[in-house]
Amino acid sequence: MKHSTVTDWFQSSAPPLRQTALLWMILSLFSQPCWSQDAESPSRLPDYPIPLIPEDQIEPTQPLLEIGPGFLATGRLERGFDIFTGAVWRPSLWVYGNFRSGINVIDAAGNDNRVIEWASRIDLFANLQLTGTERLLVGLQPLQDQGQFTRYTIEPEESEGWYDNTNLEITTLFFEGELSELFPGLDPTGNKKLDYGFSVGRWGVDLQDGMLVNDNMDAFGVTRFIPFPGASSMRFTMIYGWGQMHRDDNKLHNSSRLFGISTETDTYSSTIDADVVAVTAPADEGGDGIFAGLGSSQRIKKWGRTFNTTIRWCVSSASEADNARVSDGMLLFAEASTTPYGTDDNVYGTLFLGIDEFSSAARSPAKGGPLGKAGILFAAAGLGSFKPALGNRADRSFGGAFGYQWILSGGDRNFIVEVGGRTPTEGSDPASGAMGIRYQEKLTSRVMVQCDGYTKIDEGGDANNGIRTEILYRF
Repeated sequence: MKHSTVTDWFQSSAPPLRQTALLWMILSLFSQPCWSQDAESPSRLPDYPIPLIPEDQIEPTQPLLEIGPGFLATGRLERGFDIFTGAVWRPSLWVYGNFRSGINVIDAAGNDNRVIEWASRIDLFANLQLTGTERLLVGLQPLQDQGQFTRYTIEPEESEGWYDNTNLEITTLFFEGELSELFPGLDPTGNKKLDYGFSVGRWGVDLQDGMLVNDNMDAFGVTRFIPFPGASSMRFTMIYGWGQMHRDDNKLHNSSRLFGISTETDTYSSTIDADVVAVTAPADEGGDGIFAGLGSSQRIKKWGRTFNTTIRWCVSSASEADNARVSDGMLLFAEASTTPYGTDDNVYGTLFLGIDEFSSAARSPAKGGPLGKAGILFAAAGLGSFKPALGNRADRSFGGAFGYQWILSGGDRNFIVEVGGRTPTEGSDPASGAMGIRYQEKLTSRVMVQCDGYTKIDEGGDANNGIRTEILYRF
């Protein structure tokens, strides 16, 4: 029978013949790219590495010393070597840090109390990276000793001269890793759930954004991510600290012991932090205390804007009578920030309420008090004797700050203007208000300049002023 068209032929052909012909036509459409020796499939994986970011778009800043695979290097991973546990290590050593040097001028209610000084600080680290999860970190702060910095004082005249606070004590020394990665032979099939992270040595313990604990101490910590109803995950951490602890008197206490449980839970709308800490200590180091904190961070969409918000509640309780190291008290803290429409800027506000005398469980001397997060008027400079305009203790007071940060030159410069105040809820201390400014500019990929200034007026009319300028060099 004669067929006038291909369609007629398909319709009259037997089903097996029709299906075979249709399959042949489909394959023939792709025959050239699949079977030709001159063409290569676009889906084939290449034989050369492709960086996530084109190399001509980044200029890595090399650390002071780099041995082995580079921190920002690209290319193939080295084979490494097997250790006795069965883990594969690819060691590399990176030495890096920063140098800060600045001039502080503080004029406290008159020229008779003026302080002018030049202070410097070095933070030096050596990082021995063994794998993506295992490393050994060593750190020094050779120009600082228990919160006192090496400096030259110009005024007052009776205190003029050099103050040598050089110190070669190791401030950071810890090893961290993950059990299942360090001992892969314990769970070769990955079914025993041995993914416990741990850290042991002298390291920074930071709980509730540093309000509850903010100290470098000798400690052991173990972490596990566990499922939790209504949450994507929960981090559960247990901490035991046994030495190099600083309490609220800013002094070193080696007989105090810290026991802590810290959790962080990611829910659909918030990240919730819950921490409980117990400190045991002899009477000459302040005695025992119980500390707890609860915080929640979230983004809230309102009025067509997105607001980043955080609220925190912290409490401290002394087992014996209140003292300079531990006391009964509570701190309520809230902050919010957003990016104004059409800008890259940041506008923010904070509020706090201190009930009685809240004390942190442990706090490094150079970190200042628990209100450092309340704004630049409350934050410690961490260099010399420049104190925050409004202080950073939360004892029996209420206050906060409001600020605007301009992001300039694509992020190379920024400028902050902030106003704030605090008033006592008990006692006879005067209320005070202040205005502060901060300017930062990146000069090179390693050098930044920062200028801070403030003026403060107390309820009685006394005025305090301060200004500081520092250069920061990263190496």
